[in-house]
Amino acid sequence: MIPITILGPFAGSYVDKMNKRALLVWSQVLLAVTALVVAYLSWTKQVKVEHLLIIAFVNGIVSCFEMPARQATISSVVPKEDLVIAIPFQGLTFNLARVVGPAIAALLLAKFHVEVCYLVNGISFIALIFAGLAIRSDLTSKADRSSQMYDLIVEGLRYTWRERRLRMLFLLETAFSFFSLFYLAQMPAIAKDMLRLGKEGVGIVTFAVGIGAILALVITAKTADQGIKGFLIRASVTSAAVGLVLLSFAHNILFAFPVLILLGASNVVIFNTCNSLFQLIAPEQLRGRVISMHIWALSGIGPIGIYPLGWLAEHRGLPIALQVSGVVTVLIAIAGWASRLSLEAK
Repeated sequence: MIPITILGPFAGSYVDKMNKRALLVWSQVLLAVTALVVAYLSWTKQVKVEHLLIIAFVNGIVSCFEMPARQATISSVVPKEDLVIAIPFQGLTFNLARVVGPAIAALLLAKFHVEVCYLVNGISFIALIFAGLAIRSDLTSKADRSSQMYDLIVEGLRYTWRERRLRMLFLLETAFSFFSLFYLAQMPAIAKDMLRLGKEGVGIVTFAVGIGAILALVITAKTADQGIKGFLIRASVTSAAVGLVLLSFAHNILFAFPVLILLGASNVVIFNTCNSLFQLIAPEQLRGRVISMHIWALSGIGPIGIYPLGWLAEHRGLPIALQVSGVVTVLIAIAGWASRLSLEAK
């Protein structure tokens, strides 16, 4: 995630000046190559930690450009009047894959070896490459190519900050990503140390979060045209705060499973709804840059919060760290409710 942290606010400026079809296709090619490299290194028993770090860094650079390009493509493919429904369904496919993908990988890993997982992963990108080529919409740049790159970057940042709704969304999303997603990185520790589960524990707790994600996307899709996005975001931050505090007291899977479903649902409602609003509020010529701010808040700034809370978990215990995360999330929720600003796209 380091490349997204550094390049996140600026990548959208390049995306707005590039042909999104070419960008999508070549990014899938690069992601496929890195997966196949890991498969080869694993198969030949040559894989080392430094190899994985380099490949992860390359994937991070590719993702800086692929994610805003993919998000911005939706508005070029789907009619504007259908965007409020299309964006949650796009999120549904992504989060459904988060549930199904690890399940398939677990079966492959148990029956074969890790290199088979990466081989299948690499081959699967062929479908995405053909999908990018098959899009019939015009994905050429809508930005003013005569503008200097510095001006394009500043324009995107300035618009996000000056648009009151986007500024509020960005600040809320950034604070939530930094303080409230810490538990996702602690899934193995939650499964092993708190819930005393065996090897299958990580799969179980991840599956619970995935169920919550799918429920959230059903909710956001059903309410997409009801004008309650601001309420959904504030309510979900509140429910996430409750979920984090409850999770800190979990000692068995029967108690933790519904709490993890609640957390998974809350997270996806927040980020999927923010994603929808960023796309609906931003003008077409600025969409890539504005979406980059959303991605930066989630994937660029958010992961940094793992380290201070991880240090606290190591020195004071995971339950204490979860409680601190929950209390800070309560404060974020209070700030969200205290703001009377309408977050709806008009």
